[in-house]
Amino acid sequence: MGMKLYRFRYSPYARKVQMVLDLMGQTYDTVEVAYSDRNELARVTGGYIQVPVLVDDDGTVVTESRAICERLVATARGARLVPSPLDGPIWAYHDFVDGALEDVLFRIASPAVRDAWPTPGDRALYAFVKERKFGAGCVDAWQRDQADLITRARHLLAPSLRTLSARPFLFGDTPTLADASLYGNCKMIEEADTRLLPRVAEPLVDFSRRLEAAAAA
Repeated sequence: MGMKLYRFRYSPYARKVQMVLDLMGQTYDTVEVAYSDRNELARVTGGYIQVPVLVDDDGTVVTESRAICERLVATARGARLVPSPLDGPIWAYHDFVDGALEDVLFRIASPAVRDAWPTPGDRALYAFVKERKFGAGCVDAWQRDQADLITRARHLLAPSLRTLSARPFLFGDTPTLADASLYGNCKMIEEADTRLLPRVAEPLVDFSRRLEAAAAA
């Protein structure tokens, strides 16, 4: 059985895991989950229908991106992504991106993600899921407030951008889990609308291409 990664193309958590796999040189298949048809995902997981989900080479099913990353970096090939003694700061940055930063960036991306779904049902379901958590009309409100959200994102990103102006990656000359986590959020923005990431932070476009090149190498 080969490794499989179940994802949505715009999920920052799935794209983070995918970049970790690429940086490891791991062979895997990507399964793009249909937003309104998660039957295969439910069969594989026994009822869990969120992404990402990793099915390991031995058939082990791992859910939630942090747990997946913990499993991957515990391997010989993954260990270099959390080099000691920087593993503490790297994981702390990972959690900052998955928490405070993603909370702003997903609001910037969500209107374009909603509008990109190919069917009215998918668009309505996407909005419904967000409104159940954030209130009626939240996606439209985020569209109206996009300029303010981008200002908030730039404030959160400012220290990272200063670091990336002095070195190719967040912790030096080679990529780490921290870079994969930031990349996941960059891909969420790019998959929503390619015009958005330069508006949020132009240097992150170059950072993303640099990390992709490192993974390909």
